Amino acid sequence: MTTAPETAATVPPALPTGRRRARTALLTGESFNYMGSAVHAVALPALAVLHLHTTPGQAALLAAAAEFPALIVTLPAGAIVDRYGLRAVLICTDITAAAVVAVIPAAAVLDALTMPLLYAVALTLGVLTPLHVAAAMAAVPLLADPDRGHQAHARYTSVLTVASSIGAALGTVLVAAAGPARALLADALSYVGAAWCATRIRTQPAPAPATKQAEKEPLSLVEGIQQSFSYTFRDPLLRPLVVALTAVGIGGGLITTFLSYHLLHTVKVGTTGLGVIMAAGSLGGLTGSELAPRLAGRYLPGTVLAVAFTLYSLVQAAALFARPGPVWLGVLAFASFMQCAAATAFGTTQRSMQHQTIPLHLQTRVQQVSLWVVNSSQPLAALAAGAVATLTGVRTVMAAGVLVLLLAAGMVWRSPLRRLKPLPEPRIPHPRPADHRSGQTSPARPVPAVAEGVRGGAR
Repeated sequence: MTTAPETAATVPPALPTGRRRARTALLTGESFNYMGSAVHAVALPALAVLHLHTTPGQAALLAAAAEFPALIVTLPAGAIVDRYGLRAVLICTDITAAAVVAVIPAAAVLDALTMPLLYAVALTLGVLTPLHVAAAMAAVPLLADPDRGHQAHARYTSVLTVASSIGAALGTVLVAAAGPARALLADALSYVGAAWCATRIRTQPAPAPATKQAEKEPLSLVEGIQQSFSYTFRDPLLRPLVVALTAVGIGGGLITTFLSYHLLHTVKVGTTGLGVIMAAGSLGGLTGSELAPRLAGRYLPGTVLAVAFTLYSLVQAAALFARPGPVWLGVLAFASFMQCAAATAFGTTQRSMQHQTIPLHLQTRVQQVSLWVVNSSQPLAALAAGAVATLTGVRTVMAAGVLVLLLAAGMVWRSPLRRLKPLPEPRIPHPRPADHRSGQTSPARPVPAVAEGVRGGAR
């Protein structure tokens, strides 16, 4: 017979009101952010390709400028978030990004739009984005319902993909009605809305700071990075995950560097077609995020990771064979749907795996190691893509990207990730109300690492 304490233990505790409000503010702000980013993704290629008539080399340089700062910023971003607090980082990055993006429509009015200006904007946003992403992603598991980490990541992704779908449609309409430069005003305003939402995060979760074992003193920035790297590359599950993410950075970088250019210049989908393809991808992302927890519950999470990564790699070959016409536009929209569905299924599952297995005080910095692997390889791939494309052509570069992804998919099938079994959700302590003077919270106790006996089944 079940005792009363056992029955009570099976019921997840209710989420405190302040924590619910903080989660709502985070999701609303990030929705604004992603809507604006989707408008940006439609408007900026149209501005560069159709109005400034960029060459393949310039398109590659613009893509590299957007990604290159991540080489430097991504790794220390986790420590910066731990030190200054989630809300402070979110507000500062959003306000600065709004001012930077607003430079483009202002320059258009003054007839001063140039490619160097777009490079400068891309570089600045490339610095701000890793900081913002580190703060937002660190908040997701800490603001989640207890014992529902995978569902929290899935819900976060679902909300953002809906926002991206709306933003892609809005960007298509705005570019057609007002032109790409003026359409970027919507992106600037979205950052302002996101910053306002960040001010409403009254309860701020914060993991305990990493300390030296002997002296119990906070780790320096370099020591914190070394600790997170050591943990990542000694872990039998995180090592193959880093390899897979490296392939995403290299292969994906080779493909995405020229994808918008290829679709607009060669396949001639137009800005409306580009918006349709992006909207289909956003709907695919919503589908993948909704299905991922159910699939991981029905099948092994490792199977979901391997199948999703393989599907993500295969469908990107559609752009290589595409030709102008409505039939191929439909094929590209379907491929975009499947690609993003697979990507979000893989992403939410692997983030849940990290959330379940990494000690709380290491999660933000170890997460940044994974992001750094992707972000550091993308600009290098973009620069290489520009050089190779001048010799062999755009399609050849994109085909090489697909090949890299397929080779990595084979490695995922052969790695311990493939045998990953369901793991128990960690218990996340409730955060205390924020000290509005400092922007920090009282440190929460770190969650112990998952026992080796539990993880042994996944090896």
